[in-house]
Amino acid sequence: MRWVDLAGYVASSLVFLTFYMRGMVQLRLLALCSNVAFIVYATALHLAPIVILHGALIPINCCRLVCAWRERRATRLDSSATIARAGEAPLRSSR
Repeated sequence: MRWVDLAGYVASSLVFLTFYMRGMVQLRLLALCSNVAFIVYATALHLAPIVILHGALIPINCCRLVCAWRERRATRLDSSATIARAGEAPLRSSR
């Protein structure tokens, strides 16, 4: 098997694995890896449409990855604040 064939199989396998991802961050990271693998494969075989497609998908996946990271961080910070508030004593009225 030639290295370029192996690169194609790796790229295809990475795309397949994205369908098993439940977390958005993991999905986007795997999608970026598949984009890079497809660019390597397509460049070696001079397949311009595939290079263009995956080259265009990289910035989209990067932007979505950053959004997913921010959302996950905001969710964690919000849940930490909720847990901290749950541990506080209720306010007493001053009668």
